Amino acid sequence: MIPFRDDRDDKERLSLSEPNITTENEMALVELTGREAYQMLLERLYSQLKVRASGGGERQIALRPVLLHDQRRTVITNFKQLAEALGREPEHLARFLFKETGKPGTLEGERLVINGPIGEQELGRLLQLYFKEFVKCPVCGGIDTQIVAEKRFRFLVCEACGARNPVRKI
Repeated sequence: MIPFRDDRDDKERLSLSEPNITTENEMALVELTGREAYQMLLERLYSQLKVRASGGGERQIALRPVLLHDQRRTVITNFKQLAEALGREPEHLARFLFKETGKPGTLEGERLVINGPIGEQELGRLLQLYFKEFVKCPVCGGIDTQIVAEKRFRFLVCEACGARNPVRKI
């Protein structure tokens, strides 16, 4: 609940001598203080809002990498689809994975080849870290974001709330 503080004196408080009922479901505002009027309007607003879907309306991205383990290499065959699901360039995600694992690799078309073994749990942890740092808005939790470069800084700009948060360069 949003805290509300009424600093007005009693003369400035809301008082309606005549009840104003526009629909059957609305209650009359008679001799209400600012706080009471605020609470009533807030309840009326919430009753008019559509019911949210379960999960608070948050969208989720299902990331299921397909791994092939060679002798000394790990191949992610659906790497381009993973990058598209996150809404990022495959090169950016690949640089992140190379830097975080400390292993070199190459991006070959739709797949990523990493020199060295990487387990599914480690890759899952790295994808979650990438999502948290470079995709999810820290203000509203939205996933409709873009990385925008300005001069020598990079920002995560949320299209939903307009927040701009700095992100590190990879």
